Amino acid sequence: MTQPKLSSSFFLELEKKILVEQDPYPHASIKDFLPRQMCEEISKDFKFPDSDPGAGIEDKVFQKTKRGLSKIELMPNTIQNLINTLNSKQFLSILEKKFNLKNLVPDPTLFGGGMHESFRGGYLKIHSDFVFIKKRKLKRMLNLLIYLNEGWQNNWGGSIELWTENMSKMFLKLSPEINNALIFRTDLESNHGFPDPIDCPENQSRKSIALYYYTPYEKMIKPKKKFYAIWKKRPGVDEKKFGDNLSFFKKLKNKIFFRF
Repeated sequence: MTQPKLSSSFFLELEKKILVEQDPYPHASIKDFLPRQMCEEISKDFKFPDSDPGAGIEDKVFQKTKRGLSKIELMPNTIQNLINTLNSKQFLSILEKKFNLKNLVPDPTLFGGGMHESFRGGYLKIHSDFVFIKKRKLKRMLNLLIYLNEGWQNNWGGSIELWTENMSKMFLKLSPEINNALIFRTDLESNHGFPDPIDCPENQSRKSIALYYYTPYEKMIKPKKKFYAIWKKRPGVDEKKFGDNLSFFKKLKNKIFFRF
């Protein structure tokens, strides 16, 4: 579909808002990421189509009550336009400049990304993401998460957490309220998630858009463990079930995701 032309001021404003912190790994949390009216329209339009209600993403140990849609052609027009804008050369140039990267490319298939929605009781345990898409020779460099939850209350939980590389400390916690956004480097040490069950009303949900950015690669180092998410245990938290199932799921995910 045709992408509406946006003024240069739109990208200039985005660039001003992205203030990258380097410690412990590059990240930027942004409030009022998009123009308010644009974000409100996208939030109102956030609906999964009847023809594809979204694939369930749930294993009941590491994540629960979550669904996702990566087929951009089935998304509302406002969300398609947003994704096309944030995958444009203008925005990629901003990310390259801010995060000191070169040759960034978007993923037109939105593998693992797109529209995400979690419901009451849902959670996503702390983890680091897959890094490589083997068949397409792409190395994942950045995650961009945009939240679309009008009227979200802090006591409902659902805040995204960033943890240090060795899981000794949570250093950032960002509410999923509307128009908050988070960009961070993707590797085996960029630990994140919302690990405790959401306590929102039954008629509410935690909605977000996830986009991932890559660079082409020629040769991989230690490939196997970089093709799937690696789940991490929080210190001082009783997660016995998590620990009991960790080794099993590592083996399972290795078998499933190594082919991508």
